[in-house]
Amino acid sequence: MVSVKEIISFCAVAFFIGTAKAAGGNSTTDVSCEDQLYDSFCEYKQLVLTQEREKCLEARDILNEAVSNCVAEDPVKRMVQSVHYVRLFAPNCPNIELPSDGCGQLPTCLQMLFDRSGQRIRCCYKRAADRCFARAEKGCAYAAGVRDLFINQALPEVCKGEQSVRYRETVIPSSCPASQY
Repeated sequence: MVSVKEIISFCAVAFFIGTAKAAGGNSTTDVSCEDQLYDSFCEYKQLVLTQEREKCLEARDILNEAVSNCVAEDPVKRMVQSVHYVRLFAPNCPNIELPSDGCGQLPTCLQMLFDRSGQRIRCCYKRAADRCFARAEKGCAYAAGVRDLFINQALPEVCKGEQSVRYRETVIPSSCPASQY
């Protein structure tokens, strides 16, 4: 029998993975996960910045909803968006695991691949991050999918022999309206 925790974890990990694009473009939806993450960022940010447990859990739910029933079109953009979400969440909601309970090591693995700005991808840390994701697989059933998306899809696409690469595309809004919380 599947536990409620496993179901929630499955939905939450969609933040990192999303739905794989179907071969030949035959997906059940044509909504981009990356677009939905962009559109949800300001509300997510407002909730996280309250530093209240209930608001942080609500932010995590918003994140999960943003990547439900969508297509992950650009693994590199998704990886860069993910690090921005993680870096906002971690200091403001320190006792809540992201993307779900039991998967708290995934953000650490992801952050290894970026400099402090979140714009420079540190290709030279691929092996260390890969080992980190492999360790995370022992406690998080969804780490394998995250590992595949970032290590096997995103990094080979962007690194191409470089030690680091600056990602210049805008992945989150540069400004958000005043907080309503």
